[in-house]
Amino acid sequence: MISSATTTTTRCATLTKASHRATPGTRSRRGAAATTRTKAQKFARLSTSSGDDDDRSLAPVAAAPAPREDEVLPDNLFDAVGQAAKATRDAMQRGVAGSIVELLIPELWDPMSGNVMSESGDQLKVWEISREFLSKLSASGATGVKAVFPDAGAAAMLRARWGDDVAFEVASVDDRNLVTDDFEGVLVFAAPDPMSLEKVQKATGRANELGYPVVLLNPRLASGDAGVGLNVRRMRDNFLGKMTVTYSLRPLPWCNGSLYKSYPSAWKLFLEDPEEPGRFKLIDEYAQRPAGEELDDIVDAALRPVGEDGEATEKTAAEKVLGMMREMQRFAKSLSN
Repeated sequence: MISSATTTTTRCATLTKASHRATPGTRSRRGAAATTRTKAQKFARLSTSSGDDDDRSLAPVAAAPAPREDEVLPDNLFDAVGQAAKATRDAMQRGVAGSIVELLIPELWDPMSGNVMSESGDQLKVWEISREFLSKLSASGATGVKAVFPDAGAAAMLRARWGDDVAFEVASVDDRNLVTDDFEGVLVFAAPDPMSLEKVQKATGRANELGYPVVLLNPRLASGDAGVGLNVRRMRDNFLGKMTVTYSLRPLPWCNGSLYKSYPSAWKLFLEDPEEPGRFKLIDEYAQRPAGEELDDIVDAALRPVGEDGEATEKTAAEKVLGMMREMQRFAKSLSN
């Protein structure tokens, strides 16, 4: 199970087929009738038998243990990428025009400011995750996938780095005629930033007019690392509000948990199982993403010890102070946006 989602494994299953051959021209009608009677007699004996044979046929079979609720969580990062590509492809097949995919790695994502790339190699890690997602999406049957990166420099560097060994087209948000009249495919914006919001909106609208879907992969449009005006904020929120989150894996390091969503399922909140390290307990499912004070209250209630009367104990003074600090942090974040 994941605790931080960082390595790769793949689950596979095999399917075998049994085939039966009959040799034509060797059975008479009498032989066929005898075979039919034999089968009928066997069926009758199985249906009406009694005694030890009957007891054995009705003996209870040990049921397989029910799968754990946290089995839906990916084992590692690349398992998550595969899940994300499948969920997004399923959403597009059901007519979803705009998808948001969130693959949030703890070392590249901050709960307060969103996606951060403070180290020199962090951006390349983000691009390689994008490459894996785009490859999986193409392999799932999506055709004409165009990957759009935030600037021309990044697009040129990735074209040189990846060469022709990719199943998708590499483009930049600055490219002229990003969506031409003859465009046919899927437009995927990789880590779009606040500065490119207007261009992303324009290209998205044009692709949807032509009847083709758009995906925002790890968008930074709502991050708090760039101050934007009120009008831009409203425009951004209105734009994102029309999109569907098809996949989200959001770590909650402050409570050792994860918030998980895979289309078309509901949002799921998992917290680490104290009795089984490395496993998670499903706290609840939600139609809408729990966030802010609502999420804090849910986690606090789940982690609060139960008293002798079966009710959750009251908050301590320290917990109340911590709650006030969280509120102040959220307020500060809202001002920075």
